[in-house]
Amino acid sequence: MKSKYWTSLATGLSLAALAACQPSSQAAELAKKEPAKAAPTSTTRTLEAFRQFPVATTATISSRTAKPGDSFTARVVFDVQDAAGRVAIPAGSLVSGTITDVKPAPNPNSPGTLTLAVNSVAVNGRSYPLNASIDSVATELHSRSVSGGDAVKVGVGAAAGAVVGQIIGKNSKGTIIGAVVGAAAGGAYAAATKDGDIVLPSGTHILVTVQQRLNITRS
Repeated sequence: MKSKYWTSLATGLSLAALAACQPSSQAAELAKKEPAKAAPTSTTRTLEAFRQFPVATTATISSRTAKPGDSFTARVVFDVQDAAGRVAIPAGSLVSGTITDVKPAPNPNSPGTLTLAVNSVAVNGRSYPLNASIDSVATELHSRSVSGGDAVKVGVGAAAGAVVGQIIGKNSKGTIIGAVVGAAAGGAYAAATKDGDIVLPSGTHILVTVQQRLNITRS
């Protein structure tokens, strides 16, 4: 009787062990049959040299308060596409730059200037060095002492106390932004103002030109 009992017990345990192993074996076989999932692939979008796109400043920049070495940021205005029409830099991507030089206005005949350089662009959380120049910008010259009469001399379309500025040069530090003075601004107005400061209000559009091929990795 004891021999039969132990024989039956051993047989039962063997069957239980076999049953326990069977699901694992089936799972292993199914795993072999299922195709392996492909790893996420990444693609590269390329912007060739001299590609241009506009950005908008995120904060006001003024030659009265800015200092050399200060940083500034701007948002890409719309999707920037590569030559194949694929989005390389999505709208809203953050462009970072540096104010490399500042010259507050010493007198009405020598308005202030700002020198700006673009450094990088962030796409999907990754920052890419950006070798680019600034080739167009809408600026303002704010006088520290402007009366209502002076504002009239600016002409139609100009805000009181403001004169549209422009790019006046470039150097190794970046793009120099100055002001339109003299006949273009109205000689009487230029003579009446004091200490004109260059101001880029928040949202000012700046046209950026890529100077060297830029590769953006998109996943």
